[in-house]
Amino acid sequence: MFYHFLLISLRRFKKDKFFTLLNVLGLSLGIATTVVILSFVTFEYSFDQFHSKKDNIYRVLTHWTSGNRTEKLSVTGTKISNIAANEIPEVVETAKFFPIGSRVPYSLKVEDKVFQESNFAYADPSFLKIFDFNLKSGDPGTALNEPNSIILTEQMANKYFGSTDPMGKTISVNGDTEMLITGIMSNPPKNSSLPIGAIASFKRLEGRYGIGWFPMNFMTFIQVQDQTDSDKIADFFLAKAQKDMTGDMAADAAGINFSLQSLSDIHMQKGIAADIGKRGNSKNTIAFLFIGAFILAIACINYINLTTAQSEKKAKEVGIRKVLGSSRQSLVKRYLGETAILTFLSILLAIAFAELALPYINQVIGTEIPFDITNGWFWPTFLFTLFVIITALAGSYPALFLSSFQPVSVLKGTFLSARSGDKFRKILVVFQFSISIFLIIGTIVIYKQVMYGSQKQLGFDQEQIIVVPLADQASFDKLEAIEASLNSHPAIQSTAKVSEVLGNIRAGYGFDAEGLISKENNNCTGFSVDRNGLKTMGLNLIAGSDFTRTSENDSVWHYIVNRQLINDIGWTPEEAIGKDFRMTPLPFGKLIGVVEDFHFASLHEKIGPVVLTYIDHEISNLYVRTTPNQSQAAMDHIFITFNDIVPDSPIEPSFLVSELDELYQSEKRTAYLLILFTGLSIIIGCLGLLGLTAFLVEKKNKEIGIRKIMGASITQIVKNLSWRFISLILIANIIVTPIAFISLNSWLDNYAYTISIGWDIFAITGVCAMAIGFFTVFYHSYKAATANPADAIRSE
Repeated sequence: MFYHFLLISLRRFKKDKFFTLLNVLGLSLGIATTVVILSFVTFEYSFDQFHSKKDNIYRVLTHWTSGNRTEKLSVTGTKISNIAANEIPEVVETAKFFPIGSRVPYSLKVEDKVFQESNFAYADPSFLKIFDFNLKSGDPGTALNEPNSIILTEQMANKYFGSTDPMGKTISVNGDTEMLITGIMSNPPKNSSLPIGAIASFKRLEGRYGIGWFPMNFMTFIQVQDQTDSDKIADFFLAKAQKDMTGDMAADAAGINFSLQSLSDIHMQKGIAADIGKRGNSKNTIAFLFIGAFILAIACINYINLTTAQSEKKAKEVGIRKVLGSSRQSLVKRYLGETAILTFLSILLAIAFAELALPYINQVIGTEIPFDITNGWFWPTFLFTLFVIITALAGSYPALFLSSFQPVSVLKGTFLSARSGDKFRKILVVFQFSISIFLIIGTIVIYKQVMYGSQKQLGFDQEQIIVVPLADQASFDKLEAIEASLNSHPAIQSTAKVSEVLGNIRAGYGFDAEGLISKENNNCTGFSVDRNGLKTMGLNLIAGSDFTRTSENDSVWHYIVNRQLINDIGWTPEEAIGKDFRMTPLPFGKLIGVVEDFHFASLHEKIGPVVLTYIDHEISNLYVRTTPNQSQAAMDHIFITFNDIVPDSPIEPSFLVSELDELYQSEKRTAYLLILFTGLSIIIGCLGLLGLTAFLVEKKNKEIGIRKIMGASITQIVKNLSWRFISLILIANIIVTPIAFISLNSWLDNYAYTISIGWDIFAITGVCAMAIGFFTVFYHSYKAATANPADAIRSE
C-alpha cells in the first residue's frame, strides 16, 4: 500500500518537476536557515551550563555612580572576597580571578619558545572547587596552593612542550618569575565565558595587594548555598563598605554599590566595564530566533501558495476519485502524505545545506557552533517535531481545500478553485514580503550604525599609531633604549608610554578639586600617559599645556582632564588651569591642561570625565606614531629594535585602528549574519513568487493570446501580469514601514551615539523590493507575452 502511494506521489512530482523543485528548494533553505540559527541560539544560551554548581555561582559586580551616570564593573577589591569567606555563612566558597593578560599580554617562555599570552590569569586555589574545569594531570585541591604554581591548558602545554609531559617542569612568566607546572587542564569548552590558557596562583600577589577595597582589579566569584538571597549578600557588602570607607574614602562610599550576577547571565549581559571574553547579546540572539521562525514561515507560505495555486490541475482528479468512492478522509491523508514526502526530502537536503554552511557561518562570527545530528536527542527530536509541524501547517490547508471540492461542479467545469483561494494567497504574499522588507530595512540600519561607529571622529588621531604591548620586565628595563632607537628612525615621528589602549580604557578612579563642595559621586576614568602622550595620540589641547613642560620625576603631580570633567564641575577651560586637583587615591597636584572630549571607551557609552597623568607602574603599552605612508617600515623597525635590545622578549604590535575595530566586531558579525539571512529570505520569497507567476501565466495562457490578437503590446501584457504582484509588495512596504521605524529606533537606544533613520532608507528599500519582485516575475511574463497567440488559443 505504502509502495503504491509512494510510486504515485513520485510520478506526480516528476510530472510537476518545476513546482516540486521550488517546493523542496524553498522548504530546505528555510529549514537549513532555522537549523543554523537555532544552533547559534542554543550555543549562545549554553554558556557556562557545563558547571555542575552553575545555579549557585555568582560574580560580584561593583556599581559606581557619578552624577547621572552609573557604571557596572566586573571587578572588586580584595576586601570583597575576604568578607564573603569569613563573614557570610551562606557563602560556601569564594575565589578571586585576576585576568591580567586581558589588559596586557603576559610573556611566557620555555627554553627558546616564548610567546605573549592574553589568556593568562591569577586565581585562588578555591577557583577549581567552584568551577568544573577538569585537570587531566595534577590535584585540583592543591594545584594552586603554592605561590609559584601554575596550571596550563592542554593547548598551551602542547604549544610549549609538544609531546613531553610538562608536569613538574618550570615556565618563565613575564621574564622575571619561574613557576612550577602543577596541573594540566583539559581545554575549556567553547561555551565557557572565561577565556583560560594559564592560571597562576593568586597567593603570589597577596603581599602586593593585601586586603582592601582598592584597587578594583579582581573578579570575585562566590558559591552560595541553595535558596540563598543574593540581594541580601550584596546589601551586606554595601553596609561593610559604608562602615569601612571613612575619612578620605567617605566620598567613594557614597557612590558605590554592589550586586551579584548569576554565572548563567554573564555571557549575555553587555555593558559591564572591565569585562573579559566575547560576550553575547540577548536582544540580537532572540531577534535571530524570530528571523529563523519568519524565514521558515516564508518557506511554508510558499508551499501553501504553490499547492493551492495548482488546485485547478488536481480538481478533476479529486472529482473523479470522489465519484469512484474515495472518502474525504482518504483524500486528506493522500495530500498530507505528499506534503510529508516533500517535507522529509527537504529536511534531508536542509541538513546537508546546514553542514555546508556552518563552517562559513563560524568564520563570520568567529566561533565554532556545534551541530551534530547524531549526538544526543535534541536534534532528532527537533527535526522530527519540525517535520510534523511543517507537514501539518503546510499540508493541512491544501489537503482540506482539495478534499472539499464538490465532484459534480468540478466535472461540469463550474468549480472556481483559483478564485476562491486567490485572496488567501495574496494575504500570504503580502505577509512574506513584509518580513523580507523588514529584514532589508533592519540590515541597512544596522550596517549604517556599525559603519558609523568605525568612521566617527573619535577626538584623537588613530591613524598611523602602532600599539606595542610591553609583556615582560626586560622590555620595561630597556624601555629608554628602545624608545631612543625607535625615535631615531625616519619612519617614526614619536613614541609614548601609556597604560591602556584608546577606545577601551577601563581604569576607574575618584577625583577631588579646589573649591569642589560635593565630594560624592566624583568618579572618572584614569589614563596614564607620559610627556609625549598628547602629541603621539593627537589629542586636542584646548587650554593650558601638555606634560612636555613637566618632568616625569617632578615631585608635584600634574593632571590633564577632558572638557566633560570641567563641565561637570562648572568651570571654563581657562578657569581650570592652575587649580589644585587630584585623582584619588593620588596626592593633590596641579591641573595643567584641558583636552577636547575624546572617545576613550566604546560608542555604546557617552563620553565621561577622564584624567590623564603619569603613573609609572600603570604603564603597559608603547604607542608608536609613524610617518604617513611609512607604517610598514616603522613596523619592521619595531621588530628589529626589540630583537636587538631585548631578543628574548616577544612582541605582538598591532595598529590602533585594528584594535578599535575589534570593539565593534560583535555588531559587524550581527550585520553580516543579517545580510546573509535577509538574502535567504528574499531568495525564498522570490522562489514562491516565481512559482506563482508560472502558475498565473499557465492559467491565463488563452487570455494572453486573445489580448495579443486584440492588439495588446508585449509591454502592456508584461505590465498587467507583473502589477498583480508588484502591488502586493507595495502594500507590504506600506504595512511594515512604521513597524520597522519603531522597532529599529528601539534597537538604536543601545548606543549613546547613533545614526538617524531617514525616509530615504524606506524609499530605497521599497524600490529595491519592487524591483526584485518585478525581475522575479519578468521572465515568465515576458515569455508568455512573446509566445505565439495561436498556440495558446487552440491548446486545451
